[in-house]
Amino acid sequence: PIGGGWAAHFLARGFDVRAYLHDPAEEPAFREIIETAWPCLIELGLADTASLERLYITSNLEDAVAGAAFIQESAVERLDEKQDLYHKLGKIVGADIVIASSTSGLLMSDIQARCDIAARTLVGHPFNPPYLLPLVEVVGGAKTTTDSIDWAMALYQHAGKEPLRLKKEIPGFVA
Repeated sequence: PIGGGWAAHFLARGFDVRAYLHDPAEEPAFREIIETAWPCLIELGLADTASLERLYITSNLEDAVAGAAFIQESAVERLDEKQDLYHKLGKIVGADIVIASSTSGLLMSDIQARCDIAARTLVGHPFNPPYLLPLVEVVGGAKTTTDSIDWAMALYQHAGKEPLRLKKEIPGFVA
């Protein structure tokens, strides 16, 4: 649900969204989250360029991240699966791409352990649902650079969020 909520938020703010679903059978439920949120987002006010047509869904990871300027990861809360995903992402995205995890209970230092671009990985944990509540907690891991955190903070602000920069990793978050 968090991934669908993030997608709804970014679409409402006028971004192109390329969503990766490892199981194509999840697509109807993913779309339903966005379509359910959309009337509320219309009422709150959409960006001029907002459109559901800006959503592209694929079950091919390389296709999903092609041309991405930023990745908001919302995979299942299992350390081994997130580590595998970040390892794969580190092989296929450019070294300038920031990857933010929506994780609520895992440490980025653990998630980024096998990632070739660990310096550009961090946590961007939203207050839920992400399309309604503006706060997002941002914290890096042991290998995350300050520049990556600064970049993510600016991106979230540009996307209409109110990012909160945390001083250190802890298991769990406020929201």
